[in-house]
Amino acid sequence: MLEVTSIDAYYGEGRIIHGLSLSVPKGKIVSLIGRNGVGKSTALKSVMGLVKTPRGSIKLDGREIVKMPPYGRAKLGIGYVPQGRDIFPQMTVQENLDLGLAPKGGAGKIPDYIFELFPMLPKFSKRKGGDLSGGQQQQLAIARALAAEPKILILDEPTEGIQPSIIKDIGAAIRKISSRGITVLMVEQYLDFVMGISDNLHVMEKGRIILSGAVKDLDSQKVQKILTN
Repeated sequence: MLEVTSIDAYYGEGRIIHGLSLSVPKGKIVSLIGRNGVGKSTALKSVMGLVKTPRGSIKLDGREIVKMPPYGRAKLGIGYVPQGRDIFPQMTVQENLDLGLAPKGGAGKIPDYIFELFPMLPKFSKRKGGDLSGGQQQQLAIARALAAEPKILILDEPTEGIQPSIIKDIGAAIRKISSRGITVLMVEQYLDFVMGISDNLHVMEKGRIILSGAVKDLDSQKVQKILTN
């Protein structure tokens, strides 16, 4: 599905990612985890084409996309929810959702299953995005990324700043998204959340992946030790 091979990534002149490689199999939930500042979000931005990536390969379904602009990658089927969500606060929920159809040229309709995933959306369709709670904004941001029916959904810290009850709802929604055959690549800090919903896990340190494996085969205490040392 998604193959990242030996990429470097830079902010300005500073190299943040050092020869990173990872594989995201079709239909799986794959998570990147690590302490603050190790390059997790930069890795996702590399996949989206939002940072300078002068070396390495990024392939989606076998097609090289490393030199493709972000909009081109979205058209090929990559949905992205950035850290902080980036919803438009002065636009209504419905208007934010409609923007998610942009990769399809603005055509079509929002898939019905999205409203089943997030029942608050039709209820608050005319409310401004800035008037929603943090958890509701996260649900809206995920829904907007799903509107164009992507092949892969990229989530950057979906639980950040969200109350525990909504975190459970978002975890359940991510599992349902995966059950529809949509691949998920996620950055997260909350280890219990990651271990509860992911198929595969990659642990990052200083711009590199230092531990990988199927979640069922990994020792959560070992992972926790890496995160806290």
